[in-house]
Amino acid sequence: MKRVFDRTTLSRFGEVAVLLLAISAWSTGAVAQSAEISDLSGNWQLRLAPYSCGEWNVDQYGQQRTGCSMPVDQLPLNERARAWAEFFDEPLSPMWDCASAGLPSLLGDPFPINIRQAADRVAIFYEHDEYLRTIWMDGRAHPPATDLFYKGHSIGWYEGDTLVVETTNFTFDPDGLDDHGHVASSPRKRLIERYRRTEPDSLEMEITVEDSLFLTEPFTWTRLLRRSALPPGEWGDCDLAQSRRQLEGLPSRYSD
Repeated sequence: MKRVFDRTTLSRFGEVAVLLLAISAWSTGAVAQSAEISDLSGNWQLRLAPYSCGEWNVDQYGQQRTGCSMPVDQLPLNERARAWAEFFDEPLSPMWDCASAGLPSLLGDPFPINIRQAADRVAIFYEHDEYLRTIWMDGRAHPPATDLFYKGHSIGWYEGDTLVVETTNFTFDPDGLDDHGHVASSPRKRLIERYRRTEPDSLEMEITVEDSLFLTEPFTWTRLLRRSALPPGEWGDCDLAQSRRQLEGLPSRYSD
C-alpha cells in the first residue's frame, strides 16, 4: 500500500528526515565497533504479534480488551494492580491528553525504528509519536530519585555482543505497563532491555520489567525485530481538543 503525502505531510516528513540525518551525522564514525560489539545501527521493525490483555481486563462496555503490546495475561500482577484495572476509567488514560506512548508500550509498536550508535550514546528514533530516545553510554549514573520523567532515564552498556539498557526514574503512569490494557506502573518501575543480533537482518529484544508496587516479581519476554526497508515516517500532531472530544461518546464509570 502506497503512502500518500500532502504538502503538510511532506513538510513534516522532511523534518523527520533532517532529524535522522542529524543523528547519523554525530554517530557516523563516532564509535569504533570492536569485534564483540554488534552493529545495531539501521532501520528495524517489530514482527507484529499482539498479545492478550487478559480475560479479567474489560473496558467500559464490559468487553475484553485486546491488542496489548506485551503479554499482560501472563504478568505477575498483585491485588493492587488488578484493583486498578477493575476501577480504571477511560479518561484517566494520558493518551486522551495527547501524551505519547510510554515504556515499555513503545517497544511493542509495529512501526519502524532507527538505531544509531555513538561512543557516548545510542539514539533510537521511533516512528510512533516521532520520539527520539537517548540512551547514555558514557558511564553516567541515573539522576537522584527526586528527578522523575514520563519515559524514565536510560543508561546502557555492552555485555559482549549485547547492548544492555537500564531505564529508571519513571513517573506514576496510569498506562505505564501497557497502554492498551491500561495497566499502571509506579516510580519503582525498572526496565531492562537486551538487544542482540541473531542474524544479519534479525534483532532480538529481551525485555524485563519490575515494579514492586504492581508486580509480585520481575517479568521477562522477548520480541524479534527484522531489518526494515523503510525508515521511520512522520506520525502527525495530536489535536488536543479533538482527542478529548472522543471521550464524549464513551460511557464513564463515574458520574462526574
